[in-house]
Amino acid sequence: MSETLKLAIVTDIHHGPDKLTKVGSAALPKLAEFRTFVGDYQPHFIAELGDRISDIDAETDAGQLLRIADHFTGLPAPHWHLMGNHDQVHLSIADNGEVLGQSMVHHSIDIAGRHLVFWQLDSRIHHPQGFLPKGEDLDWLAADLAATNLPAIIFTHVPLDGGSLHGNYYFDNNQRFGGLPHQREIQALIRRAGNVILCVAGHVHWNDVNLIDGIPYITVQSLSESFTTEGEAAGAWASIEVDHEVRWRTHGRDTISLAVPVRGLNAHWREPLPRFEELLQQQSLKCQGCIFDL
Repeated sequence: MSETLKLAIVTDIHHGPDKLTKVGSAALPKLAEFRTFVGDYQPHFIAELGDRISDIDAETDAGQLLRIADHFTGLPAPHWHLMGNHDQVHLSIADNGEVLGQSMVHHSIDIAGRHLVFWQLDSRIHHPQGFLPKGEDLDWLAADLAATNLPAIIFTHVPLDGGSLHGNYYFDNNQRFGGLPHQREIQALIRRAGNVILCVAGHVHWNDVNLIDGIPYITVQSLSESFTTEGEAAGAWASIEVDHEVRWRTHGRDTISLAVPVRGLNAHWREPLPRFEELLQQQSLKCQGCIFDL
């Protein structure tokens, strides 16, 4: 049996000025607390899921990103960064990669008997559409998952589950900016792969989970968000442990805990029923086929 995999997750840091419900002035102190947690927790891997800054202009954003990068030096475990929508308003993807010391492309790595996938979907918000799918992104994910027999965990900035955004401060009235228009296509790809056991994302600034085909799709609260915590920065980050089950805990002011069994490889839920109208039509056709005029 593989050893217990330990992950530390931080997302939507939003270093910068206080804006709407994002307490950007608290981001760096909270990030320092995350560093302390990581030193004590000793994870196998650290994932940062994007929206490191609150964008202002190119010069300011570059300075903010440098200060974030400083907090990811000298950590006791390897780490990887994803692009968020705010990270690339005034800075390019290459700018982010240069400061963070990594190539901001799709990436996967095997650790503790699991396959960690950092899927760098196009996370730019296009107006008025929202997020736009790219066929080459789907092709890369399908090929990457097909190339391994290990249980896989997918990290993205934007959630893949298409869960309800009812009550969300940012996205209740702006649904197309909170999720992906091709989420069903992505979920079908993951189902066909048969080896994905967990998906983890940020972006929507709250803790949430949906189980789809037995796979937990988790979103982690923002480090500096306050709309769920009465005006105080949530100071949220997550620890995830994976062995025979997935154990997720978000720490800080907006806590949540979850434990679910790990789905077996190539184990699936039953396919959903077709629309009830189609079922009724099929039943009607069957009955018509039984009438004889003698």
